[in-house]
Amino acid sequence: MKSIFVGRDGVRAGWRFALFLFLAVVLVKSMFWAVSRIGYQEPEGWTPVGFIVEGAITSLGALVAAAVMGRWERRRLSDFGLAPRRGLALFAEGVAWGLAGSVVIVVLIFALGGVQFHGLALHGKELAVSALVWWIAMMLLGLSEEFLYRGYSLVTLAQGMGFWPAAVLLSAIFGGVHFFLKPMETWIDGVSVGLYGLFWCLTFRRTGSLWFAIGFHAMSDYADMVIFAEPNSGNKGMPVSGHLLDLTFTGPSWLTGGPCGTEASALVFLILAGLFLLFLRRFPKSSTPFRWQVSR
Repeated sequence: MKSIFVGRDGVRAGWRFALFLFLAVVLVKSMFWAVSRIGYQEPEGWTPVGFIVEGAITSLGALVAAAVMGRWERRRLSDFGLAPRRGLALFAEGVAWGLAGSVVIVVLIFALGGVQFHGLALHGKELAVSALVWWIAMMLLGLSEEFLYRGYSLVTLAQGMGFWPAAVLLSAIFGGVHFFLKPMETWIDGVSVGLYGLFWCLTFRRTGSLWFAIGFHAMSDYADMVIFAEPNSGNKGMPVSGHLLDLTFTGPSWLTGGPCGTEASALVFLILAGLFLLFLRRFPKSSTPFRWQVSR
């Protein structure tokens, strides 16, 4: 029985991954319970306050769980993709890539007659405040989801089964969670979300850091939902309150994505193909191959 739980290098990666998830869930649930006891109530619909609270709690829970596991395994948080070295530069580059991807797909849909621009949705101080608080919300969302799915989880499972099998597994889970837990989802949205997850795994492999993926993820969601006011099935097929531009998406769902937003547009696969190809040219070699060696 011992061999089921323990390998040559100690407790097997799958069990450590399971224990990390258990600790993270317990911590997150406990913190949500604590803030509810002091009067916090989850808002109806998607609001920046709701995103900030959820993102902060989920990020903290995942980071603390990883720190606890890391102390046991004699590893640091920097070993799970959060090393400060080149972090700011990679984060900024990820932001630029995330914005570019969102802009290109909206421009393509516009060229095919699927979107109309009507100017700004907000003005003055209201525009500035909304832009800032939503950016904080999306940065926390990017940090929480990237570290949960591609931080400790990816590094640990890669040690047990190899990098790409672990990346495919976690990306399938990432896409599946979105597909099965959000209403009105389509197969295009579920597959594209999984492929975005795989792309972010690639960025970790090639840069040795999560910061590119965090920046990309944060800006991609910010551009889609806040700047371009795209609908989202998680928000009952409506754009979020406080979005910056006034746009109308019209036309067939295969083009616009319908209530799911542009992640469910058939054009998203062109965007993803371009991202993979361009990123492989930008970062042709892995910077940290030693992290992905399989334990025996």
